[in-house]
This record gives sequence, C-alpha cells and structure tokens, in this order.
Amino acid sequence: MVLPELALANGERLYLLLDGGQLPELERQLFEVSDDPAYQPLYLFSPWDSLREVSPCLVEASEPLLSWFQQLPANTGWLLASHLTLLPLADQLRQLIEVESPYGSRILLKLAAPETMACLMVDADPWLWRGISQVWLPTRAGWHHWQIKETLAEPMGDTCRLTDVQWARLGEVSWQNQLDATYRHMARWFPARLSEQSDPQVWISRWAKQAYQLGFQTERDLLLFFNVLGFIGDGWWEGDDYPTLTKLLTLPSAQTPSQRVELAANWAEQHALPQELT
Repeated sequence: MVLPELALANGERLYLLLDGGQLPELERQLFEVSDDPAYQPLYLFSPWDSLREVSPCLVEASEPLLSWFQQLPANTGWLLASHLTLLPLADQLRQLIEVESPYGSRILLKLAAPETMACLMVDADPWLWRGISQVWLPTRAGWHHWQIKETLAEPMGDTCRLTDVQWARLGEVSWQNQLDATYRHMARWFPARLSEQSDPQVWISRWAKQAYQLGFQTERDLLLFFNVLGFIGDGWWEGDDYPTLTKLLTLPSAQTPSQRVELAANWAEQHALPQELT
C-alpha cells in the first residue's frame, strides 16, 4: 500500500499500531527490519499477557519500519501521531483493550484493526483520542486522516463505553469482514461456482443475508452454508429437486442450526456433481 503524506506538528511523534494477530511472530519481524526497534506489546501485563503473541504492538516509526509497513496488507495496522513518548502512550492505549458495549457487556477491542478503529475514531470520543493527535487509517474506502485540534473533555467513567451508533458501525465492519472471508473461501474451494455469477460480491452478499435469516449466524455456519452452494448450486432454494437440503436448511427442528447446516454441507458434498469435486 502507498502511504499518505505524514505531516507532523511540532513535538509530535509518529507511531505504528500493528496487529500481532495478523502478523505472525510480530516482535521477531520488528527486529529483522530494525536493529533496535522501540515498541510496546499492549498485552504485556496481566490478565492479557498470555495473549502476547497476538498482541497489538505500538511501535515508534522509522524509515525502515515505514518501508516494511508499506509492503503489508492494509488490515495489519495503522499510523498515529502523539505528543506522548512510547511508554505513556502505550499505557493510555491499554485502557482501551477492553471496552463496554451499549448493553454493558465487555468486549476485547481490536485496537490494531484499522477498519474497526476507523468506525470508532470518526467521532471525537475523548476515550479513543486520549493521547492521540492524528491518525492515518487504511480502509476499503482508502486512507482516512483525522486530527484533533481542540481540547477534548475528560473521559467519563472508568471504562470506555461504546454508543449505540458506534456499536452499529462495529457490526457493519464485522459483517463486511465475514463477507470478505466468505469470498476468499469460495475463490479457494469453489472457483467455478463463483465464476458462474455475474456479480460474485452481490451473490455472496445476498446468500449471506439469507443464511443469517435462516439462523446460520456464526462464521463457521456461514461457510458451511456456502459449501452447500458450492457443491450443489442455489437451485434447491426454490425447487423440489433437493428436499433433504430444503428440510435441513429451512425447517427448524430439535437440532441446532449449526448441526443442521453441517449435515446439509456433508449431504451436499456426497451428492455433488462430479465437476464440482474437481
């Protein structure tokens, strides 16, 4: 990816926030790029230290690290500017590891995921912008560059609590990520079926919504549902040729939706046309 212009104000420091869940052995990679990288894994202390291998890492940006970052996929991190030095900024970000939903449940925030943070930082939320003066976030729509010029109010409460609007935006990002994963799944395992569609993205979106409405709502459920489409096609939906599939996928029973869609996927694989198995 091509980096945008990174103009820093006087006294600002430039950082990378990198996703250890997307970049295997991230800390080792940093030392391969830079002789002495200055960084902080955010999951450094209890109770998160057992997750250090997949921790977001706050890294002081340097020319070698920026050049390396440009070669990475766009979902592996983002850039931020701050007047704080590394350790105080890392401590501020650690307060966002776990946030509250509008309903009071606690969730682990994907701090290094640019799509996730873009849908939250578009608001001048004091919790999210504390210690940060500028952000550069790569998203599907391109780079977002935002900066805070005014002084923000002090955050309220002991924990960042997401608003209903922020929660809805997170849901949209999660859904789009699921659609992307489904597309990759079909492109890998059922390329012929995908190539039959005049608009594969629209086809995947339509059937994903249908699967969700039928009760298949986990990522695994969705991929199994698309296995059925990959092996058999979508003719079963409004036809009578596959009563077993119609029953398993559309009629509630004592079995859970996850059990029914797994049975349907197994049945579809056993009854697939020979060309779908090549």
